[in-house]
Order: sequence, then structure tokens, then C-alpha cells
Amino acid sequence: MEGITLPAREVIVHIPVMMDNGSIEVFTGFRVQHSIARGPGKGGIRYSPDVTLDEIRALASWMTWKCAVVNIPFGGAKGGVICDPKKMSIGELERMTRRYTSELIEFIGPEKDVPAPDINTNEQTMAWIMDTYSMHMRQTVTAVVTGKPLNIGGSRGRREATGRGIAVVCDEALRYLNMQREGCRVIIQGFGNVGSNAAKLMMEKGYKIIGIAEYDGGLYNSNGIDIHLLLEYRQRNGTVMGFKGAEAVNSSDLLVSDCEILIPQPRRTSSPAAMPTASRLALFAKARTGQQQPSPTRSWRTRRSSSFLTFWPMPVGSRPPTSNGCRIARGISGRKLWSTSSWRAS
Repeated sequence: MEGITLPAREVIVHIPVMMDNGSIEVFTGFRVQHSIARGPGKGGIRYSPDVTLDEIRALASWMTWKCAVVNIPFGGAKGGVICDPKKMSIGELERMTRRYTSELIEFIGPEKDVPAPDINTNEQTMAWIMDTYSMHMRQTVTAVVTGKPLNIGGSRGRREATGRGIAVVCDEALRYLNMQREGCRVIIQGFGNVGSNAAKLMMEKGYKIIGIAEYDGGLYNSNGIDIHLLLEYRQRNGTVMGFKGAEAVNSSDLLVSDCEILIPQPRRTSSPAAMPTASRLALFAKARTGQQQPSPTRSWRTRRSSSFLTFWPMPVGSRPPTSNGCRIARGISGRKLWSTSSWRAS
């Protein structure tokens, strides 16, 4: 165990990028390879102002365990760049991505380390990485990244995979709680790749998506939002705000509205203990993209789990539990889908 308590390699790069206004801005990027004992490193790249080296270390470690648990012949790795993609143009993001890739050329590759999309990165980001890497190798290398567009070697279903995982595990959670999904009210924080696909797939399964909370505002319709129409609207307008099929509401208020399932963004909401007691929940579902959980003493610890989601099951109408003594049902790999454990302080 001593050999994997620390990452095998940590790379820090400083990336000068020409901005659209002609100025030069230097971004800091990371790539951590925790273990390559079972094969090449594997893990996403995230763009966020909150990225830290400690966070990337923890995520790389989790990737080691995730690959091992499901017996995939990869090791664990993770990457990130400190930036705010919402304030950057497509051209600026492309130049930053290509320079970041160039700085990592000797450390990534099909037999070394294979990046993937993560928070604020997508198929386009992976296409830029693949193209830049291929130019340096003087040949097309599609295997350098996963999550590419289909027309350059991407996998069918990759875009929907995380959202589909949420839908599947929500199905199993309701079965565990003896609840029906038809008419089950759902509020989702975020309408990016994960949130939008989860909303679409869950609506098609019979769930009632009553709320979408985005960074610039929320939407609410007690009768359910037509997610297909909302996706078309966002495609045309670049935002969900102004959609006529739902009422515009404050996102913070929406997150404490009555519902059976709440799916918050991992980086924005920590635990049910942080939710006001006015909210009535049957299920608090959190996508597993690398969050930390607070203990009752407000210290932070990392929870390692092979699950897609962490659930706090509660009877409808009851108050959300405090962290101390909270019962957690976790989805685990294989046929046995549920185990239960008590929440304890670090």
C-alpha cells in the first residue's frame, strides 16, 4: 500500500495564451498520474477557477480504484487548468487547450496516459487535444483521448453515459424505497452534459422533471418541463432562461422546493445537512464527479466510492437528516446494488 499513498508523477505547467484582446494571460495546469501499475493512466481534464493540485491528486487516486474495482486495465490519472471557461471565447479555449496539450506531450499517449472530458470540457476539447497530439506525433492518434466526437473515433453513448448512470441508479433507489417513478418529482441543478442527459432520460422513463437550476437562473413547472423542447430552446439561444414552458425562478429557492428527488451539482452542494429543513425529499442524489463531504465538525474528508451516486433516503415529508447518524445507501458495482452504512465524523 505504501507505493500508492502518493502519486507516481505530478506535472505542473504554466501556459501563456494570447487572448482575443491581444494580451497574454498565463494559466496554470496540472496532470497527476497516481498509478500506472495496471496500465496507462486514465482520467478526465477539468477547467474551473476552483481547480487545485490537491483536488487533482484526490481525483487521480479515485480513478486508480475505480478502474481496479471494475477490472479495467488502466491506472488512475487526472488533469485540470485553473481558468473560468464561461469568461473565455472559443478561440481562447482552443489556444489554451492546445498549449496545455503541447506541454504534456511527453507524459500522455495511448500507452502512457489517456485523458477524457470532465467539468467544463467536452467532445470539442478532446478533439483539440487529439489534433494537437497527432500533429506532434506526425500521424493520427485517435487513442490519445476518450470522449471524442463520433466522426473521429468517439464511442456511441459516451456523451450520455454519466446522465444515464444517474437515471439507472435512481431507478434502483426507488425500487429500494418501494416508490414508483411515474410522476416522481425531480429537481436537477445544472443543465450541462450530465444534467441535461439525466433530465431527458429520466423524463422518458416517466419521472416528472419539475425544476432546472442553472447558474443564471432556474425554471419551474409543477406539471413537468418538456425536456426535449428545452434542449431545442437552449440549442437556439445558448441559455435556458426565457423558455416559455416553465416559470423563471431563483435557483437557490428552487433547490429547497418540494420534490422526491434532488440531483445537485457535486461542486455546489455538499450534503443534505446543508439543505434548509423546508425541503421535503425522498432522495438526495449526487453525481460522482469528485466532490468532498463535510463531517459534523466541518472538517473535510474524501469519500472513496465506486458508485455513481450517493443517496440519503428519507420518508417524503420528513426533514433532511443531519450529517451525524445519517443513513446512506450507496450504489455499488455488480448485482448487489445497495449497501448501507452510518455517516460518522472524520
